Amino acid sequence: MIEQIIIDRPIQVETPRRNTMRYLAYFLLCTALIAPAATAPALTPGTDVLVPAAGRVSTWITDLYIMNPGAEPTTVTVAWLVRGQANPNPAELTFTIGPGETLTLPDVILEDFGFAAADGAFRVTADIEVVVNSRIYSAQDSETFGQGFEGTPIGLATASGGRTDIVGLSSNSQFRTNVYACAGPDGATLDMALVAPDGTEIATKTKSLQAWMPFLKRIDQLMASGDFDDGTLRVTVRDGSAVVGASKVDSTSSDPTTLEGSVSASGTTDVNGIYQFAIYDSLSYSTGGNLVVEGGAVEALDGTYTNWDKLDGSGDSECTWQFLFGWGLAIPASLEDLEDGVTFSDDHSNFGLGVLTYTVVMEIRDNLYVTGTIDAVGSDFPAGDDGCNGTFPQLVIYGGKMPVE
Repeated sequence: MIEQIIIDRPIQVETPRRNTMRYLAYFLLCTALIAPAATAPALTPGTDVLVPAAGRVSTWITDLYIMNPGAEPTTVTVAWLVRGQANPNPAELTFTIGPGETLTLPDVILEDFGFAAADGAFRVTADIEVVVNSRIYSAQDSETFGQGFEGTPIGLATASGGRTDIVGLSSNSQFRTNVYACAGPDGATLDMALVAPDGTEIATKTKSLQAWMPFLKRIDQLMASGDFDDGTLRVTVRDGSAVVGASKVDSTSSDPTTLEGSVSASGTTDVNGIYQFAIYDSLSYSTGGNLVVEGGAVEALDGTYTNWDKLDGSGDSECTWQFLFGWGLAIPASLEDLEDGVTFSDDHSNFGLGVLTYTVVMEIRDNLYVTGTIDAVGSDFPAGDDGCNGTFPQLVIYGGKMPVE
């Protein structure tokens, strides 16, 4: 929980010239938007890595590879996550890997975990970043064929509010396609939509996964897809986080191909964090504030509010007070409510003033950027400050997530 001290005393300010405070707006936005969007190149190192699909069945076995790119030895823990269930206490093995060395675990499910037949996923944790890769393949006589599943750091899993697109799925006489996923520590709710190459929707399905739960199912059994060619599966993570993809299999040869999900800004960072925003009126004057999101919900909304657009008959600002706002918001508040608009009142009567009732709309895009509006209605302001009563013109909000050091 991020602790914040709220000081709710308003201050009275003089009406500024047009360019006054504009620099604050630029500073807030530049500061807020310098957080770089992470990228997810193949085989990204991490200290908590998911291999989302693995198995040992019939002639199919899995090899696991863990490489230490660092200059010091590292201890790694490999956990076996059983498919179709939560895995709060999985079977685990511990290894030490020297600097620059690669740990090779052939037929790892049998030779190391001792399971003759099993389906699931791997979670690899280490005290320094490691690179994880795997191969699942059919071994018959001296011939093998199969596919690879790379390790994805849990921080690069598609998180709440994010979307991943998986391209090239087919279900017909030539190919079948399996959809796989592995949830993170809080589970995941996946809203899936299968679309044709022309963008028309074929079928939808919502799937809920428990914590650290691997999942795999043929797409025509997962949703009412029927036969289709070259579809795209759009997966939006409603809550939690997950690594999602698909495996396309030739029905004649059984040769599989891994179809990995796309990576966007929303898939490379969690929605949680501190978002700094600026508030603009028609003359670009700005105040600003912070939005704190923890556990996928609003834990704090604090800012300053001054509205120079509320004018009297002579064109001067009717209300020249600057208010600190947000302590009247009931928290935690859901991000869905914030996107629809949250209404709350801040009472300044202790300072001889009145009440401001705000309606704040904020939408977080790509888990990095904030846009929205703020409306206010004043009431019970005394004579001398009665220009603060009534409806204020709407102001707009722009901002972004602060970088994490």
